Amino acid sequence: MAVSIDLSGKCALVTGGSQGIGRGCGEWLARAGAAVALVARNGKNLEEAAQGIRKGGGRAEALAADLTEPGRTEWAAEETVKRLGGLDFLVNVAGTARRSDPAETTDDDIDLSINLKVRAAVRLVRAAVPHMKARGGGSIIFILGLAHLQTSVWHGSGCMSNGMLVPYKHQLARRVAPWKIRVNAVNPGVTETPRMSLQERRIAEMTGKSVDDVARERLASIPLGRFGRVDDVAKLVLFLCSDLAGHITGESIAVDGGETNAVR
Repeated sequence: MAVSIDLSGKCALVTGGSQGIGRGCGEWLARAGAAVALVARNGKNLEEAAQGIRKGGGRAEALAADLTEPGRTEWAAEETVKRLGGLDFLVNVAGTARRSDPAETTDDDIDLSINLKVRAAVRLVRAAVPHMKARGGGSIIFILGLAHLQTSVWHGSGCMSNGMLVPYKHQLARRVAPWKIRVNAVNPGVTETPRMSLQERRIAEMTGKSVDDVARERLASIPLGRFGRVDDVAKLVLFLCSDLAGHITGESIAVDGGETNAVR
């Protein structure tokens, strides 16, 4: 018998949904039948992403919001419930692409990274959990990365914010498990997105290398021999939202082609 994922009747909120991994997660959840609310600051790109889902026969709402502003996370959660009819899945993708030398990380670097990656995510959890309890369960997913798993001299603020969410994710998973709410993290490696190109340009500026050399070095660090694709990450998110992952919670799963040089 063929195995398929059917999320019909389910509702998802995806942050960072205007492009890259966030947009891909929204698309794959919609393909499986979920109604999706996409949240991001760039209203134009956000509406294009939502329109793409609608053209494919899915249901999508575009919620333009800066999640670092007070009250906007709560608004996003409530608007999702208002427009879609509920909230079953929360996929926290939003973050900053800023790269900083750990020895030169500024207060602004720290504030931006933590406000968007940590504070906004925790606020969204706080707003979403009551709705998931009312629906009889749900799935919360944090898109993190590899900076908190292995050393890098270019992730001064990013490793802080990702690292803060790891123990929080474990604690949250245990706390909400009685209500059948599962909590997991996905750690993408180098993935082909607009952010990847921006990162390579910034690393090139910081090291004095060419962008091509930076790209070649990054590719050489991946045992499977290719960069990740948005679909690689989005399909794992789809799985973690589905009943196929119904007994998985508190976990962190890397999608990196074997790049992570760490025991975990």
